[in-house]
Amino acid sequence: MRGLLDETYLNTFCEHLALRPPARGTWLDRARGWSSPPGDRRPGTWLRIVTAPHVLHEVAIEADVPLPPITGDTHPLQLVAQDNMLATTLAVYAALMPTAPGGEAHRAGGPSIGTIIGASTKRGPTHEIIARATIREIARSGRPAMSRVVHDAGRARGSVVDLRTVAALSFAIAGSQRPQRLATNPTGHWPYALDTEQQLWEPATEVIRDFTAAAR
Repeated sequence: MRGLLDETYLNTFCEHLALRPPARGTWLDRARGWSSPPGDRRPGTWLRIVTAPHVLHEVAIEADVPLPPITGDTHPLQLVAQDNMLATTLAVYAALMPTAPGGEAHRAGGPSIGTIIGASTKRGPTHEIIARATIREIARSGRPAMSRVVHDAGRARGSVVDLRTVAALSFAIAGSQRPQRLATNPTGHWPYALDTEQQLWEPATEVIRDFTAAAR
């Protein structure tokens, strides 16, 4: 797929998260099992649940979050990006919820997913090794990158995250050999990311910077 992805759904999704978190429900238990990486050898970085969109969209309805638009001519990589964003964001939320302070794992304006993973390096040598391996996979668009992000969220006990940063990362990285550049930034973070000559940015780069700062 040449050119940039259509970012309309990313923006709609993040606008929703700016106002309220996903609704709680039995879907949280289902989403905690979504950490599996792709089940085949095609290039791309997404969760295996993306290959079962009917299940994913049923959960999204229960979570009361926007569903991705689907038309007959939507490019396959666009579909993957949208569904991977939806799946990864909900899976990270579900992974954090059991130990979230006050019973809420999402806060608009809260730490980015890079900060959460970076802070986990201070929990001990094993956590540091795991977290740094995750960041390496993000940097190279490795196949298990999103799976590792979900697992790391589960290890970040007592943490709150701004899910909009998860959404941007997982939308931009899916289905590509390298992180996808975006033309909009609906995350509420990284306000200067678009201050470049091309006015494009890579969420993976900003997540890695936050990781580095938090891991110091």
